[in-house]
Amino acid sequence: MEKDLKFKVVTDSTADIPEEISKALGIEVIPYYIHLEGKSFKESIDITPEEVWSYLEKTEDLSKLPKTACPGVGEYYETFKKILEEGKKVLSIHMTSWGSGAFQSANTAKQIIKEEEPEAEIEVLDSKSVSLGTGFMVIEAAKASLKGWDLKKTIEHINEVRSNLFHAFTNDTLKFLAAGGRIGKAKYLLAEMLKINPIISVDHDGVLVALDKAIGRVKAYQKIVSHMNNFFKDKKFLNIGFLHASAEEEVKKLKEEISKVFKIKNINSK
Repeated sequence: MEKDLKFKVVTDSTADIPEEISKALGIEVIPYYIHLEGKSFKESIDITPEEVWSYLEKTEDLSKLPKTACPGVGEYYETFKKILEEGKKVLSIHMTSWGSGAFQSANTAKQIIKEEEPEAEIEVLDSKSVSLGTGFMVIEAAKASLKGWDLKKTIEHINEVRSNLFHAFTNDTLKFLAAGGRIGKAKYLLAEMLKINPIISVDHDGVLVALDKAIGRVKAYQKIVSHMNNFFKDKKFLNIGFLHASAEEEVKKLKEEISKVFKIKNINSK
């Protein structure tokens, strides 16, 4: 089946696509790097998400938080060349360029190859999304390839998928945002004292924005559902992706709140 594909889809590990899905659809996933205590690990290859969460829960020195780095130009170059040598085209989709250099690295790799092989067909897309928002677009692109769609039709479809994406994230601590300089210490301390749960979304330019806030997680989940209802309006059957950082029980609570309003057509969870 794969040998008949007109193009192959490339992404990176920030798309958070479950491994069984990426393998089944023939998606090439290039890992990000996680730098931790002087060592460099390939995400989900040399280190698991569970190991990272465990480290974060234990560490009290915020100067020793893990740092991430996107794959380099050479890694995208090698992946693209391999696909082209198989006689296929390339569609590379990456998280918002506002928050990562992956799109730029992949685009640079494309330009280098185009100078070497002007006829090479490579498309690099900025998903203007994060996590499974990007993942949904990647999955849809891979399915389109399996159906025999060409790149033009697939990209039109992916843009339509992007216009119908809604992101919402919440967490019970701003400690890591404060450590990374995303918010000031005063805001962090006030939020911790009042048990404020921020609700973050992604706008159509791919920029993370403050959507709302709530006191306590359950209220945050209810507000997320309210914003979903405003966004999707009359649509009641949805494909939804749930991701969590060592908070499986909280995901169950969020699903319960969403199920009161929407019929969940399909779930991707990680």
